[in-house]
Amino acid sequence: MKKSAASAAFDAANHVLLFCIAALCVSPFLFVVSASVSPMNDVLTRKFFIYPTHVDFSTYRYLLSSVTLVRSIGVSFLITVVGTILNVAATMLTAYPLSKKRLRGRGAVQFLVVFTMLFSGGMIPTYLIVNALGLIDSLWALWLPGLISAFNMILLRNFFQQLSPELEEAAIIDGCNDIVVLARIYFPLSLPSIATFALFYAVGHWNSYFSAILYLNDQNKWPIQVWLRQIVILSQGGFSDTVSVSEMGYVPPQNISFAVIVFATVPILLVYPFLQKYFTKGLMVGSIKG
Repeated sequence: MKKSAASAAFDAANHVLLFCIAALCVSPFLFVVSASVSPMNDVLTRKFFIYPTHVDFSTYRYLLSSVTLVRSIGVSFLITVVGTILNVAATMLTAYPLSKKRLRGRGAVQFLVVFTMLFSGGMIPTYLIVNALGLIDSLWALWLPGLISAFNMILLRNFFQQLSPELEEAAIIDGCNDIVVLARIYFPLSLPSIATFALFYAVGHWNSYFSAILYLNDQNKWPIQVWLRQIVILSQGGFSDTVSVSEMGYVPPQNISFAVIVFATVPILLVYPFLQKYFTKGLMVGSIKG
C-alpha cells in the first residue's frame, strides 16, 4: 500500500527523533567505555569522546590483578542466579493459588500483599529480624527479605486468572495435581511474563550492594558491587592484593571509576538481548485485569 507524502514525512521524522533519543542514551556509555581504555591525558584534555584515540588497558590490568575481583564476580553470579530462581519460584507459587477463587481467605491474603506495597517495616526492623534469624554473614540475608515482589506477583496472578479454566479442568481429569498443572500448563503459557520478571529480579540482585553492606561482614562474601565501591574509595592509594602501582604505572582514579561502571553494567547488557523478545509482551501481561 503506497504511503502519502505526509505519512512518509511523519515516519521519517519519527525515525530521526528515535535515532536522536537512542544516540543520547548510548553516547554516555560509549564515553565511559572509551574513557576506561584511554590514557589519563586523553581523559583530562578531552571533555567528551565516544571512541579512544589511544588505547591503554592498564586500568583493567590494575583491577584484574586483584584475586578479590574474581571471587566477587563469582559471588555476584551466585547471588543473582540463585536469587532470581528463588524469586521466580516463590512468585509463581504465590500467584497461582491466589488466582483461584476456591482458595479460602484469598481476599485477606491479597489485602496483606497490597498492604506491603504501601507500607514497609523499614531498615532497622528488617535488620533486627535478619539478625534474630541468624542470617548475618549469610547469603540468605540477601535473598529472603525481598523474596517476592508484590507488584510482579499481582501481575502474574492476573495473567493466571485470564487463562481458560478448561485447561486446568482437563488436566485434573487426567490425574494432574496443582503442582503438575502449574509446571506443565501455566508455566509454559506464562513464559514471556516470567522472563520479564526474572530480568527485573536479576538486575535488582546484580545492582544491589546496600543489603550486602548491612548483612555481610565477611569480605569473602562481598558481591562485585561492594568490592567495586571499595575500589573507588581506595583508588588513590592502591590496595593490598594488587601488584604495586610502580609496576604498571600510575592508574588515575577517573579511569578506575569508568572501568568500575563497565564492570557493573556489561553483564546485564549481555543477558538482556536473550530476554528482549519476551520483554515487551511480558511487561503488559496481566496488567489489564484486576
